[in-house]
Amino acid sequence: MNRRLACVFAHPDDETFAVGGTVAHYTADGITCDLYCATDGDAGRSSGIPVSSRAELAALRRDELRAAAQALGVDHIVLGGHPDGALAQVDTNALVGEIVGFLRRAQPQVMLTFGPEGAPTGHRDHRAISRAATAAFFLAGLPTEYPDQLTELRPHRPSRLYYVAWEPPPPEAELKLHSVPATASVDIVSRHPQKLAAFMAHATQRDHYNRFVELGLTPVEYFALAAGVPQRQAMITDLFEGL
Repeated sequence: MNRRLACVFAHPDDETFAVGGTVAHYTADGITCDLYCATDGDAGRSSGIPVSSRAELAALRRDELRAAAQALGVDHIVLGGHPDGALAQVDTNALVGEIVGFLRRAQPQVMLTFGPEGAPTGHRDHRAISRAATAAFFLAGLPTEYPDQLTELRPHRPSRLYYVAWEPPPPEAELKLHSVPATASVDIVSRHPQKLAAFMAHATQRDHYNRFVELGLTPVEYFALAAGVPQRQAMITDLFEGL
């Protein structure tokens, strides 16, 4: 089986902060990875890099995303171009349809996205992409949903949907949100160089370097099985185990 991984996130850099080590781990093993990014991140800061407009920042962040994806071994990127910071106001049917089309084209066995709590930051766009990606996971396999896509594509539901998860934060932590309880962990220590290189490619986000080192360069990345083929054990170390 040609194993494939698909990631669905809201902003350029989400793929690196949240799952960069896991993506690098699997692509190094020859697994194809595709990425859908809903916004261009044009409402963010530029870490001192001069930009004259949101459009210029958007173009810069798209280029950064491509460089980061290359560092992680991502094969293909789909850019949604939706408003940064206002993803919840986007037409839901259209957004879900884009992700459905992405999944039908990529044909992954495993799909990664944020959980409903919106990652440790609880960002509203992270919460919105979680809802849209979860709906798309179930709808992508139904031949009666978005049938206009089926002239070129075929229905495909991934075998498993995983949410990004993390260990419960200590009481003194700056970011206090809990995640959906983890059911899988992926060892990423050997992939720290690729994850760091991907982060550095996001030059406009380097103000977050210290937070990235603290929260991103962890020994493992955690995930919570949200739907699909049950795991054989309560905690696994390979997202494709048993598929």
